[in-house]
Amino acid sequence: MAKKPGRMFLYVWSESTNPHECKFGERWVQPSETPEDSVRARVRDSLGVRKDLLNTGIVSIDHIWDVTSYATRVGRCQQHARMDDYVRGFVGHRKGTTGEIHTISSLELILKVNQHLASVNQELPSAGLSTMQYRMCLQTLEAYEQGKQVVLAELCARFGKTIYSGAVARELESPLVIVASYVKTVFASFAKDLTSFQQWSHYQHVDTQKDGWQEQVTQALKSKKPVICYLSMCSGSQREARIKWLCQKRVERLLVVDEADYGSYRPGQAELLKKHIGKRDRVLIMTGTNADRASKLWKIDTMLSVTYPELLVQKHAVQQGTTGNA
Repeated sequence: MAKKPGRMFLYVWSESTNPHECKFGERWVQPSETPEDSVRARVRDSLGVRKDLLNTGIVSIDHIWDVTSYATRVGRCQQHARMDDYVRGFVGHRKGTTGEIHTISSLELILKVNQHLASVNQELPSAGLSTMQYRMCLQTLEAYEQGKQVVLAELCARFGKTIYSGAVARELESPLVIVASYVKTVFASFAKDLTSFQQWSHYQHVDTQKDGWQEQVTQALKSKKPVICYLSMCSGSQREARIKWLCQKRVERLLVVDEADYGSYRPGQAELLKKHIGKRDRVLIMTGTNADRASKLWKIDTMLSVTYPELLVQKHAVQQGTTGNA
């Protein structure tokens, strides 16, 4: 019987005390090992006498990629093949000419690696929706099908709002998705989560605060590539101009207002969006708490809600086998 071959994985880890650097490496995983345990063992070894940093959570393993098929295509699917160095060339920001340290956050590195793997057709994991995510997604889509425009989703912590809203956008096949938030960290979270899964690997992610963003959006739409635009609702001289430009594109739009109870509920933010959003555009207002504040300036057509106890009950039901994931 032929021996089962090993697999090639890449990983990134970082230290909470140094958030602007991370370490990117490879791991050849034997058939008898799990990638999580094998990578953790490698990181522990690399820490030398400071293994306590991993035990206490100061060092965290932030992402692991299975790149076996990609490594096979480029002739690097074996132990010590330096597949990490091969991909490192596309990531950039290497600290020095050798070594595994990159002078960017692990979140930025994850995004860059995800985008590179998508560009070379490396199959990414498929995102599975939890039962609650599936139910809320279905109810949201039904509301839009019924002609409702503004959906308010009050979703508790640990629900997974990013994947839920991404699933809504994917099922609607919206060419242009605008993610608006007063909380800038939302954008990095969205980009990292959605680029990690196959369902959204063909999306173009555009930060509207960076130079050339309009050209990126125009080119993506011209080539029939769906776009997710990240729009900061913080005060700025170009904020309304960005909103107006995006809302004038002759395509179907989904506007996602995330963390809507923080900043974006104020008239200076919400009224700007209402002023330019079209009557045929769909709006998804998401918040974890304070739904009344998040929605006070919007005419809500449908409201969805999931509380943390409901989430726990559903999780328990899954564990007991009385229901399952979608």
